[in-house]
Amino acid sequence: MTVLMRGRLLWVASIVAILFLFAARPSAESRVDEPPPAILSSPPAAATDAAKTPDRPAPLLGLYVSLATLQALDFASTRTALNAGGVEGNPLVAPLLASPIGFLALKAGITGATIYVSERLWKKNRRAAVLTMIGLNAGYAAVVGHNYRVAASQRR
Repeated sequence: MTVLMRGRLLWVASIVAILFLFAARPSAESRVDEPPPAILSSPPAAATDAAKTPDRPAPLLGLYVSLATLQALDFASTRTALNAGGVEGNPLVAPLLASPIGFLALKAGITGATIYVSERLWKKNRRAAVLTMIGLNAGYAAVVGHNYRVAASQRR
């Protein structure tokens, strides 16, 4: 692996780690020191609904941002590898590579659908949502790294 490739992979890993750690910090709004005093005998319906809705797991926002970043890097690294003489290994994606707009739309659709599904999942199983997003981010980071390795090997 060339120094340039190591630098790119280190840069991607650093950005993902920073985004993940930044989003994992609880905000001041999510911390509750003590509940407000009860003025009414029964809370209004809006307050009851808000109390029933659990908070989104803190790491998810960072994982969403890193997924979108990795999708953009996958788009760029795939184009780089193809321009260097590489071949798309996924037969479902290969037909879309003729049109950069089509490929970009696929990447945006995958990102949006993944975030949508994760948003629904965390309300039922918070741990599963976070672990799924970690796994997807790790998978896409591996794909991006592979694409850049292919591009570097084709240029030799």
